[in-house]
Amino acid sequence: MNDLFGALKPLGLLEAVAGMPHPATLAELAASVGVPKPTMHRWLSALETAGLLQRTLDGRRFELAPRSSQLAFSILGNRPGGTLRHEILQRVVQEVGEACNLTVLDGTRVTYLDRVEAEWLLRISFQQGSKVPAYCSASGKLFLALMRPAKRDLLLRLMPLERLTDNTITKKNELLKELADIRRNKYALDREEFLSGLVCLAVPVFQQKARSRTCVAALAIQAPVTRMSLSNILTKLPVLQRAADALAITLTEQPRTP
Repeated sequence: MNDLFGALKPLGLLEAVAGMPHPATLAELAASVGVPKPTMHRWLSALETAGLLQRTLDGRRFELAPRSSQLAFSILGNRPGGTLRHEILQRVVQEVGEACNLTVLDGTRVTYLDRVEAEWLLRISFQQGSKVPAYCSASGKLFLALMRPAKRDLLLRLMPLERLTDNTITKKNELLKELADIRRNKYALDREEFLSGLVCLAVPVFQQKARSRTCVAALAIQAPVTRMSLSNILTKLPVLQRAADALAITLTEQPRTP
């Protein structure tokens, strides 16, 4: 049993690395977790061998590897309440008449955890697991706006602001100004920035962590601009916010035992 607990201890490192505002050095992680440097070295080596952590290009810092992100998405998608979360998305679609999706941030991109399509012949479909750039999507801009500034600045340095449509924001100062507005308003819009003809509204799904609330997911609706203008999509904000509150409960409540 002691061997089992000893083997599980390095997994606590994944949470520590994920909570860092930047890729961390061995010394930073040892201080954060409270273990000697030799012990931290063994743990880091084990997680790196398992493909859960990776070194940055300079070889001195550690960050989550893609396998860790995929594991986190699988856990979130399959934990108790997954069916209920899908039903919440279905209710949103019934109320607003447009597609609804639940997303998480994966590095510099947004990944779709779940999605429910609307019953329209004209629609743009995204599958579960689809990825879109964070800087030009409503959900992605929401994540960037609500994260710690140090982590946001690091991510912005890693993502090229490529022009995908005539409305894509490609100047960092303009993007930062919009992120400040999003942080204050607690919602984000995609004004045909990712795909021409497609508008989107996203709100945060918060989870209480320690003494602060963290945006762990985003709930969004998408619609062709021919069916829903930006002013019209904003009228759906209360529906999305109520649904986001309901989703937050499914992420925090523990399953009841009979």
